[in-house]
Amino acid sequence: MLFIEHPKAMIPQLIILLFVAAYTATGAAWDIKTRRLPNWLTVTAFALGVIFHTVAGAFSEQGAFGGLLFSLAGFGMGFGILFVLFAIAGGAGGDVKFMGALGAWVGWKAILIIFIGSGLIAAISLPVMFFWGLLAGSAQANDEEKHQKLGTRRLIPYAIPATISAWLVLGGLFTLKWVATSGSPITLEN
Repeated sequence: MLFIEHPKAMIPQLIILLFVAAYTATGAAWDIKTRRLPNWLTVTAFALGVIFHTVAGAFSEQGAFGGLLFSLAGFGMGFGILFVLFAIAGGAGGDVKFMGALGAWVGWKAILIIFIGSGLIAAISLPVMFFWGLLAGSAQANDEEKHQKLGTRRLIPYAIPATISAWLVLGGLFTLKWVATSGSPITLEN
């Protein structure tokens, strides 16, 4: 469903892009503020993704059942990958649901790319955050209670690298498809 060739199909794709932007921005802001991703956000996004793709699929060659399968496969991939990591290494259940709901909107291929991208972004961000903490006065954290508190929290809320990755992946795919369907070649002048 994501990024179909026909120009009229750009409307559902634009809806997906706008919803994912709003969902991930909300999730990232909430995760920064509270270090949690609420069920009202993730479960609602999942349900809306399934409904959207089922209805949009009904009006395409894919069919309603194909749209439903697309959404559920994306959910399964997003939820499944993070659930395995959650079960092995710990983490947060909200992150698992966040990626599952995102997968319900973008499908299994895009969520896999988003997951890989979020891992790369997190890997790059960790040393930056570590050194920033040292420069910003992390040396004052000699207090044992503060050390224990920091040890139990994630350094970077997962929704941040996931959001950045989603925006890069979907923005790039949407832009490439838009250029490809406009009929003009990709040049520096366009």
